[in-house]
Amino acid sequence: METRWLYQTSEKLAELRDAAKGVCVIPMGCVEKHGLHLPLGTDIIQASHLAYMASQIENVCVFPDFIFGDIQSKSPSAPLGTVSVSAELELLLLEELCEAISRNGFKKIAIYNAHGGNKALLAHFLRTMYSKKRDYVVCVIDVDLPAPHGMAEKIEKFGKDSIPELNDEDVELILKYHTENMHTDHASFDEAAFILGICPETVHLDRLGIETGKNFGKTKYLSDAGIYIANGGWDVEYPNWFAGDDPVGCNERIGKAAVRIEAERVANAYKVLKEDENLLKWLDEYQQGW
Repeated sequence: METRWLYQTSEKLAELRDAAKGVCVIPMGCVEKHGLHLPLGTDIIQASHLAYMASQIENVCVFPDFIFGDIQSKSPSAPLGTVSVSAELELLLLEELCEAISRNGFKKIAIYNAHGGNKALLAHFLRTMYSKKRDYVVCVIDVDLPAPHGMAEKIEKFGKDSIPELNDEDVELILKYHTENMHTDHASFDEAAFILGICPETVHLDRLGIETGKNFGKTKYLSDAGIYIANGGWDVEYPNWFAGDDPVGCNERIGKAAVRIEAERVANAYKVLKEDENLLKWLDEYQQGW
């Protein structure tokens, strides 16, 4: 079933709304540097592809991509290609889009977020949804990145055949990185796997080793004293916009497996939302006498 909003006619959108039981998903990411080896759109590419893939397992309506995720840096020193708008605009645009989605009859709206920098903004956004009376609910599903650690845990528990996309060398690599507690964060193995599984032609692993993804530890004295600074000091600690160990050996097979695992997880979240009878009831109870 075609589940993307933009591909519907007015009549077909009504049919999709019924099949989705009023659930609409907004894929959300950002546009920023992901080392020298992954594309600028890494986060929104993940969110868009996986939101749609999951909707083919469990039908929901997939809204057009929200690419303007929260990136603090508007400095001229920000890497080429970075797109950053104000948090005020992001919050206003999200609210207006949710209002428009609700007017079209979708009363359960899920934001599928693939950018870690959006988490604080979205936590605030969910709170603002209670600032006035509404007839719809909003929730957030954060992306889960299974490669390599989640995949290794699955292999250890259920055996290598539990991830049939992998060959013996892939399994050995994943278990090695897991045993060595490989650091995965921004543009490292986990995100590289997803992009290799979605659009491998955009990945340039030959560019690894030119810039480091290590944490420089410059702000540790502040966090050790219980002091939190903007963005947790991420921009200072990771000036190359790459955080983690080099994803050496990551490949399309691992990527395809990671994409499938995440799509199945998200499809289950969709199913829970479609069957849920509490969220709208709780909203009504909260708004009694408004």
